[in-house]
Amino acid sequence: MPTWGEAVLLWTTVMPRPTSKPRGTSCLPSTSTPLCSTARISLGYNLQVSGSFQKAWNQFTVAVDMQPESWVALDGRAVISLQMGHAYAAFQDMSNALRQNPVSHQLFTNRGLVNEFMGDKVNAMRDYQKAISLNPKCALAYFNAANLYFHNRQFSQACKFYNQASELDPGDESVLLNRAITHVLLRQVPEALRDFSAALRLNPFSSHVFFNRANLYCSLRKYHSAERELTEALRFQPNDALVYKLRADVRGHLGLAELAISDYKMALELQEAQEH
Repeated sequence: MPTWGEAVLLWTTVMPRPTSKPRGTSCLPSTSTPLCSTARISLGYNLQVSGSFQKAWNQFTVAVDMQPESWVALDGRAVISLQMGHAYAAFQDMSNALRQNPVSHQLFTNRGLVNEFMGDKVNAMRDYQKAISLNPKCALAYFNAANLYFHNRQFSQACKFYNQASELDPGDESVLLNRAITHVLLRQVPEALRDFSAALRLNPFSSHVFFNRANLYCSLRKYHSAERELTEALRFQPNDALVYKLRADVRGHLGLAELAISDYKMALELQEAQEH
């Protein structure tokens, strides 16, 4: 079995997030353009939510062409570019947006995300800290900064920033889950269990929470509890080879050889299906 925390590190959902659609983008009449650029922006956000990234990018691009000074359109296109894997294009748009609006905590938060995906962790943290200085109530900036501290294995600092994010947005399941994982790595078991339970109260169907709590139980050698958690995880994520693999390990510890073999076989079948 993995040592304390190793399995947890493999299965975290510790990822930064971009900001959501900014307020104040309702469509206003325009005499200088044949179509309302803000309508294009709104359409772009709706297409983004539906997963139509290329179509969303096209709408933001039209909006930028119509109003090159629109930081909202530049920001929207940057986020889409990042989702499509074009980090450098995202960085260019985000930097141009910041030239138009240098006091936007939203833009600094999003550029921090772009910097992080480009591997520039130093400037990513600078952008998150700048966002926090501009708006001390920006929960997302705290959350993304906490994730960056986490990946740098600065777990105490990560926990501090997750605390801030949770105070500002107590209904965010991801904050609670990530803080729980951080508590595990700090060997703060009661705190971790409390956060896992709180995350499940917000989302009782989260396979991620069940899986990570199972990892904690494995570290504590509470294999019956771990098996129960993994079975719950599979209820909501039935085609996850990795969950089957860990449950097979757990069942092996419990002496349930036939069930363990069955889980190993299922894990292999699912893995092979994913590879083809």
